[in-house]
Amino acid sequence: MIRLACKIPERVILACSGGRDSMSALEFLLRGKREVELAYFNHETPHSRDAEDFVIRSAKSLGLTYHIGFPLSTKEKKESLESYWHRERHGFFEKFHANVVLAHHLSDATEWWIFSSLRGKPGLMPVKKPKSNIMRPFLLSSKSDLHRFDKFDFIEDPSNQSLKHARNVIRHKMRPVVQMINPGIETTVRNLYND
Repeated sequence: MIRLACKIPERVILACSGGRDSMSALEFLLRGKREVELAYFNHETPHSRDAEDFVIRSAKSLGLTYHIGFPLSTKEKKESLESYWHRERHGFFEKFHANVVLAHHLSDATEWWIFSSLRGKPGLMPVKKPKSNIMRPFLLSSKSDLHRFDKFDFIEDPSNQSLKHARNVIRHKMRPVVQMINPGIETTVRNLYND
């Protein structure tokens, strides 16, 4: 069952990477009769061209408007690649005058809580970014619940398996250990949103 963390407007732009999460979110939004446009941010990685082509083909097959963004500035010297991409991607999304839906779900929120806790400042992934059009309505929904909307094809990003990125170390190495210690970790994080 999908649990929404906030109300989704009738007209939205979906941040769509072409991956399973965003394609499942797309199916959910279209089933809800919402007016949806797609926004793809090209990170200029080897996978990005294939993903961009996939998103464009998907949009065209569904008769949806799509938008493509690219980095507009250079990475600062001490800035991590992930921080740089995050900054550029959100800059692209915040230029739209409609609400931009990100497909982050409860597993993402849990991994973010673990990551931020390790840095000494446990925090929750925001449902709505302050003073922004960006929203994450699926944060209370498990990945398996979101993936029940699996009508559409999707494209896998090989970098999701790379342990060069901290998020993947948490996902593939730490998360299974945390799950062993606290099998209800996702419920714990979901309850934090209700506090």
